[in-house]
Amino acid sequence: MNRTEILIAVLGCGFLIYLIWEAFRVRADRKKLTHVIYVNGTRGKSTVTRMIAAGITAGGHKVMCKTTGTLPIAIYPDGHQEEVHRRGPANIREQMKFLHIAAREGADYLVIECMALLPEYQRVSGKNMLHCDIGVITNARLDHMDVMGDTREEILTCLMEMLPEKGQIFTAERDFDEMLQARAEKLGSSLTITDENTLGDLPGAESLDFPENVALALAVCEAVGVDRKTAYEGIRGFIRDPYALSIFKGNNTVFVNALSANDVSSTQMIYDKVRGAEDEELVILINNRGDRPARARDMARLVKEMQPQAVWILGDNQQALEALCRKAAPKAKLTGYSVAEEVPFASDKPRLIMAVGNIKNEGIRLVERAKQELELTEGVGYVQ
Repeated sequence: MNRTEILIAVLGCGFLIYLIWEAFRVRADRKKLTHVIYVNGTRGKSTVTRMIAAGITAGGHKVMCKTTGTLPIAIYPDGHQEEVHRRGPANIREQMKFLHIAAREGADYLVIECMALLPEYQRVSGKNMLHCDIGVITNARLDHMDVMGDTREEILTCLMEMLPEKGQIFTAERDFDEMLQARAEKLGSSLTITDENTLGDLPGAESLDFPENVALALAVCEAVGVDRKTAYEGIRGFIRDPYALSIFKGNNTVFVNALSANDVSSTQMIYDKVRGAEDEELVILINNRGDRPARARDMARLVKEMQPQAVWILGDNQQALEALCRKAAPKAKLTGYSVAEEVPFASDKPRLIMAVGNIKNEGIRLVERAKQELELTEGVGYVQ
């Protein structure tokens, strides 16, 4: 063997040893945890993850929680939060890091949001990295269609790849019960499909958030032994994602931060909850990311379905998105803005601004402006 072949052989052996050690460490740390609860779905993952963690904590357990919503954030068993700082692009190997942290912190439970999109990554992260025994799917809506599928059925098939074998499965998705039951039977796992119409015994539950999210989180908490009312008290005080759906009012304007609810059906659901009088001008404000061309097409489809009076565009590739929106809503007035500070909040007539698309970059700056210049509407619920 020449030197190059020897070097390759040594590196190969070293890498193999590392993989064996890593697998051993994952299994050793997983044994220290009572449950790993893996939360997936199109919308509401971060909210449901945080709710479950808060409900179980209220039951007297030590919980490590990690979400990857508007910002990747870890919530430690002592209650403090830390933003997850990454040196490069997001990578599913990050999930193992928090399995190790949970074990190190003496947690009983790890409640963690799925960050994978491709089905093979979902499968690897759920079964090989986290060894989850409780899988949660919030819903299956049309989003990330470029990698997850063109239909809701295909998207659900992708989402189900992370579900556990011989474990427990919970979902609020009620449209595909036969698909879910078939997968649960194949895995040898139990299936619970939750019902948002079961919250009547809990005052304020239906206005706390989307009722299906509350019911789903409660079901998981009850399944691990936390009393329903105790879990609900914890859920009522859960720490929301810092840039989750929020509604601001002022200057004759209602500003809806729906930048994280960026699929068409979720945005329309939010609009139906917050819309005002018929004479209210509807503005759809799209914050576009250049690396999400499929999302841009989705937002143009949203414009076509909602037919707003105006479309405002922030972010990247504005010319291309403007062309899509002009075709989708020929009568809408289109305006582009370079930075969030240029977006006008004041209006001389009633106006509803639906901010959609993506929260990153100018989106975060836009919401920070709203926090400073407008008044946050309390008690509106429907935060996702």
